[in-house]
Amino acid sequence: MKKTVRYFTSPTTVLFFLLLLPGLFFPPAARARVYLELDSPNLRRVPIAVAPLIPLCGSSEDRTIADTGRQILLDDLEFSTFFKLLSDPSTYLEKPQKCNLTKGTFDFRNWSLIGAELLLKTGYSAVGDRLVVEFRLYDTLAGKMIVGKRYRGRRKNLRLIFHKFSNQVVKSVTGLPGEFTSKIAFSGRKKNGTAQELYSCDYDGHERRQLTRNGSLNLSPAWSHDTNKLVFTSYRRHNPDLYLIDFLKGKEVLLASRKGINTAADWSARDRYLTLMQRYESHSEITIINALTGKSIRRLTHSKANQASPCWSPDNSMIAFVSDRSGTPQIYLTAADGGTPWKRLTLSEVYNANPDWSPHNNTIVFTSRIDGIFQICTIKPDGSGFRQLTYAPSNCETPSWSPNGRHILFTRKLNGTYQLMVMDEKGRNLKQVTFDKLDKFSPDWSGNR
Repeated sequence: MKKTVRYFTSPTTVLFFLLLLPGLFFPPAARARVYLELDSPNLRRVPIAVAPLIPLCGSSEDRTIADTGRQILLDDLEFSTFFKLLSDPSTYLEKPQKCNLTKGTFDFRNWSLIGAELLLKTGYSAVGDRLVVEFRLYDTLAGKMIVGKRYRGRRKNLRLIFHKFSNQVVKSVTGLPGEFTSKIAFSGRKKNGTAQELYSCDYDGHERRQLTRNGSLNLSPAWSHDTNKLVFTSYRRHNPDLYLIDFLKGKEVLLASRKGINTAADWSARDRYLTLMQRYESHSEITIINALTGKSIRRLTHSKANQASPCWSPDNSMIAFVSDRSGTPQIYLTAADGGTPWKRLTLSEVYNANPDWSPHNNTIVFTSRIDGIFQICTIKPDGSGFRQLTYAPSNCETPSWSPNGRHILFTRKLNGTYQLMVMDEKGRNLKQVTFDKLDKFSPDWSGNR
């Protein structure tokens, strides 16, 4: 039987979901040229200039908005790895001035002459708590606007506003969704503490919020694809039960409480089902349950060994999971309908775990113990393309794909604390996301909101 308790979100959290709506869509220019061939082995970065922010016509200057907003754009575009930033305003031929966002109010040659193929112009207006921001992305060589949008919101949602247009820039240039309005959920433990509470933060570590406050062990958070729900395991009733947080309804529900274990849940593509590990007899098996009611749908595995960490394929046809049926933890595949026998995927090393299936590039990322240290690796579902991505001197664990499959999130122990780290899908452009003294475990990267 389900047990429901109220789950109260802060006003800021509610605004995150409900406040921001684009106020105006500008008609795009004629179809632009192809800027990036994403399948190219030598992907080039497109040169882009980000003009200093200017007040909209009739508005007063606010340096905090101008400087912070521009830095968010620069950080987002740099993180994407798609762009070569021409970010130094001292090299710009055009000087900032009001009312020159639209085509015809500035000279494209001032930007193409410094090597910019793309130009991002932004104007803003702030009155009290209200904020209006207009964005224009231009092709300087063709002399055309690619996309333009206006957003209205509150000043405290400045980061979200700028992240939303960064997403639009990436989508317009590459066809892929961006990553910048996504969230990361993780289990966090304070130094010398025993409880592990759930937290969330933006993709870049900003806007951290504590999601649970029950003083127990809260583990393995997993976002729904629509990003409105989060499932996790909690020991608050002295059994590892599965709970669901519904952010829109502001409530928390006890979803699965089978005696023994209910954990490591993963959502199906349309958020109708969850696959997870549950206890049967003296070991754990992989099951599928209804994501709203917790009702059992199917038991997928039958083995005397332990099964763990299941995840769905993008088309919902297969499930990857971990089993020690061969004597050591290895990754296996099985059909989600139970009709196809399991197949062992990983054959090298003695310990492979924590699989996560990319929604975009049909690749599984996982943790592998290599020379005594956990490293992050990838492999194709047919067993080809094994690749070690990290070569760290300390453990790298529990990887999770970004919304567009271009980055991988994981944890690594640095100076005695487990921190969140991000790299691109080939193991390059490594970046530390968090820097505080809170140990982070089992992070999960959401889709865009």
